[in-house]
Amino acid sequence: MLESKTRFFSYTISIFLASGVVNPITLSLLSKDPLILMLSHYSLFTSGAILGYFGFRGNVWRPIAYTGLIPPVLFHLPVLFVYSALYPTWTLADYTSMLLGGFLLGAGLKRMRILEKITIFVLYMIGDTLLAVLLVLGYPVYSPPLVQFSPFTTGQFYGVAYVMFLIMNSVLFGVIGYVFKKLLS
Repeated sequence: MLESKTRFFSYTISIFLASGVVNPITLSLLSKDPLILMLSHYSLFTSGAILGYFGFRGNVWRPIAYTGLIPPVLFHLPVLFVYSALYPTWTLADYTSMLLGGFLLGAGLKRMRILEKITIFVLYMIGDTLLAVLLVLGYPVYSPPLVQFSPFTTGQFYGVAYVMFLIMNSVLFGVIGYVFKKLLS
């Protein structure tokens, strides 16, 4: 009974996260506000990871699970990030790969050793921190002159960076809380 409740809750959360970003309103704002695109990446990857971890009954071979890390890296490269904001075909590829990447990683977490999980977590924290610091410092990662055709200005990314820090800290505190709970039980 508990497993079915957990599964239902995980499906509900995943659908909520995905529908929050895959709807006509948010899709129409992609080329105007980079925060929408960044939040959609977090939401879709998390949605896929929850579905993979709680919803997938089988086991995913660890090297296949690692391929789930490719979409977040690829679609945060400057040109692909901007393409995803501007062109619906790229948005579809971005969103689909984020969801699938999260699913693969989530489904593979059960078979990973603790060192692998820690390494993935640390690399995520380093990557997001470096990107957020560059954005706070005003480096034009996703805007002209680095990406000439970008509709975004450097100033639009200050808020994005602060939200990234907020999300990273929330994830960090969640992981620390989980570790302490495991240690105390």
